[in-house]
Amino acid sequence: MRYGIIADIHGNLPALEAVLEYFKKEPVDRYICCGDIVGYGPFPNECVDVVKKLENCITIAGNHDWAVVGLEDIYSFNPLAAMAVKWSRSVLSQENKEFLSSLGDQAYEKDWGIVHGSPRQPVNEYMFDETVFRQNLNHMTKDLYFIGHTHIPLYFWSVPNKRVGSGFFLSGKEFFIEKGISYIINLGSVGQPRDGDPRASFGIFDDVESTVKFVRLEYDLEKTQKNMREAGLPGFLIERLSYGR
Repeated sequence: MRYGIIADIHGNLPALEAVLEYFKKEPVDRYICCGDIVGYGPFPNECVDVVKKLENCITIAGNHDWAVVGLEDIYSFNPLAAMAVKWSRSVLSQENKEFLSSLGDQAYEKDWGIVHGSPRQPVNEYMFDETVFRQNLNHMTKDLYFIGHTHIPLYFWSVPNKRVGSGFFLSGKEFFIEKGISYIINLGSVGQPRDGDPRASFGIFDDVESTVKFVRLEYDLEKTQKNMREAGLPGFLIERLSYGR
């Protein structure tokens, strides 16, 4: 089965639409959404509506999703992120608030799991380096996890003797999942990339071929920025989209 993997959409509808157009050309059987549908961007309702309508989509909550509905305290958010959460909260429909409130913080299939942050702290922990990955090994109940949260496409691996490593994905290249190795995989952010590349970031997981394909895609970034300005969202959040930071 082929899974389209998306994460950290953050209210960026043009980016999400571009990704879903890609999947029309590269069809998938199911979708995986690793959280943070809302936050930062100007289209929270539209993005939630799209994700809700995706057939066979496994969706878990991110910290912004829960913050918007009051299930996550925003005390740890930076001031601009907190402003965006409050704005999203003010415009989000009751139906969509109920949908975000219904999302769990983790999901599992037979051979793999999904969290937003990490197996140890499903919603909030950032996994930027091998030290944090090593600390999570004893919390992994599956050999393969898909995560989001950092907005950086990066993978971590560990062999049975606990030797660990990490690497960055190359766009358009397939990564092979080997048996007997533990992995945590982050395919980056659809709507808020932070690895210096402003293009939408996502991927495809094939559980038959045991491969993960990483993809970068152009989208109408200026439309998102225009609507952010019209909504009165902070200027820094608008400009950073241009630089993928």
